[in-house]
Amino acid sequence: MSTAEIKQKLQQYIETGDEKLLKLMYAIAREYNDDEKEYELNDAEMQMLEERWENYKSGKSKSHTWEEAKAIITSKKKPG
Repeated sequence: MSTAEIKQKLQQYIETGDEKLLKLMYAIAREYNDDEKEYELNDAEMQMLEERWENYKSGKSKSHTWEEAKAIITSKKKPG
């Protein structure tokens, strides 16, 4: 389906949609547009990041592979 066809279909949905559908479509569009904004770290966050980086470089903190992280997380899960 082309972009023009998608826009046409969406417009039809908007014209005939109930309030619940319109609110859902609006929320999706709003979230999509908000995600494109860049996030800037504040001073406290930058300081924490720098401290963690220094700890990593000096060997004071340990990093894990993705497999190690998954194993740590799943081993601490409470039984269902």
